[in-house]
Amino acid sequence: MKVDTSALAQPQVQPSGPATPKTPPKEMAYATLAPDVYHRSGEQDQTPTYSKPVVIGEGRTIVETAEETIKRTLDAESQLYLGGDMFHAADKMAEHYDEFMGMLEQTDPQLVKKNWGFSVDDQGLLTVSGNLTQDEIATLEEKLNSNESLVNYANEVKEAFLKYTDMERGPGLPTSKGWGKYDVNNQNFADIINMRSLMEERGGSRGQMPNFGEKLSLLDFVDNVAEQLKSKAEVAFADEPFNYVHNGA
Repeated sequence: MKVDTSALAQPQVQPSGPATPKTPPKEMAYATLAPDVYHRSGEQDQTPTYSKPVVIGEGRTIVETAEETIKRTLDAESQLYLGGDMFHAADKMAEHYDEFMGMLEQTDPQLVKKNWGFSVDDQGLLTVSGNLTQDEIATLEEKLNSNESLVNYANEVKEAFLKYTDMERGPGLPTSKGWGKYDVNNQNFADIINMRSLMEERGGSRGQMPNFGEKLSLLDFVDNVAEQLKSKAEVAFADEPFNYVHNGA
């Protein structure tokens, strides 16, 4: 039997058009993934995974440098003891105090000779203390507080004292060798500082007469404040070495 093999020998006919390449299995898998998106640096999410800093071991916080400590204390001492804002406010206050006492001599002469004092309370009003009746205290407080200039300068004296004693103590662990070592604040100032006593320091009793144009002697004024603090205030901020460094919490 004769078998016809002509059909087997003929070449296969290629389909017309460009050939379609086969897709490798690996590239087929990648084709299912979303395309990469590239961001500029400003568009990236800058939120860190951990926002709270971690501190390892015991740290020490420098509140101020040695140079800053020196400058601060010199500025405070200049204001408190060398004729700064506090003394200048008190000297201006003395003029209005003299006017007040002159008028009191005419209206209530018996009060002029009595032992009383006044200061500034935590509300900024002048408050009277001393061996007086309640009526006498009320009369003096009414007259004192009606003198606007006297009230304003008395408050300036208090504000300067509190500001610069706080500056003298410094940041961190507050300490002082001067007036700042005493615990004097807005609430207890009137219990410690008698402003009438400051106003009566005249005549250079400690060897220094007032300068030209001034009513008060600076040396007498500073000594009077120091004596009042020593006798009536509590020492709460005694000086310690290296007060500008403290352990971090």
